[in-house]
Amino acid sequence: MILQYMRRHRRSLFVGMVAIFLIGIFVGLGGYLFTSRDMSESVAVVGQTKIPYMRFNARVNHYLDAVRQQGKDYTDDEARGVKDQMLRDMIVDEVLFQEATKMGLAVTDLELSAAIRSNRGFQRDGNFDPAIYFQAVRQSLRMSPEDYEVEQRKSMTAAKLKQLIFESSKLMPGELAEEYRRLKGSMKDFEKQGAQFGQELERARALDMINFFLRQVSGTMEIRTFLKEREQGL
Repeated sequence: MILQYMRRHRRSLFVGMVAIFLIGIFVGLGGYLFTSRDMSESVAVVGQTKIPYMRFNARVNHYLDAVRQQGKDYTDDEARGVKDQMLRDMIVDEVLFQEATKMGLAVTDLELSAAIRSNRGFQRDGNFDPAIYFQAVRQSLRMSPEDYEVEQRKSMTAAKLKQLIFESSKLMPGELAEEYRRLKGSMKDFEKQGAQFGQELERARALDMINFFLRQVSGTMEIRTFLKEREQGL
């Protein structure tokens, strides 16, 4: 199993792959991400699943609208950067969702309902308000409630797999001091800096493991993007 492999080899992976993740998930990872023309309304295809351009565009516009509401402005280059990052995030979520489903991970109706009801954007006076929910989804997110709930279920399922990966990055007992000595060269200031060092190390390992996981599964599915074509109206 991939998670078990990552657990056994996480030290060597940590040394060699953190920089790769920080450069970007889709940069230099074997060329599996490429662009091509597509006559459909999708902005990307992950395996057999299309990511609708309208859903992608709605998410981008929602984010940029929130930026404007805060009194901030952005350049065309910054807007393009948001679109690129948003597309990467949606592709990663779709990859993780598909892999999580294969592993038997799922989000129940009760979990989905609880997540929606606890969203402060859908509440009035601390209580879930269906009218606010429907209005917010349709007007702000530009989606139907049904589509929103499908997307939320996918995102939550992917998050379950992320959590499993994060859990596998936890330091073993006694490992914190060992890693601190190895990376710092001594135990100086360990009492003061040890806790923060441990948190940063676990976070870096988690990112590294997600990167490793994505590299492994990318070889088993086709990923295509059509953002430039869609933006140019081709």
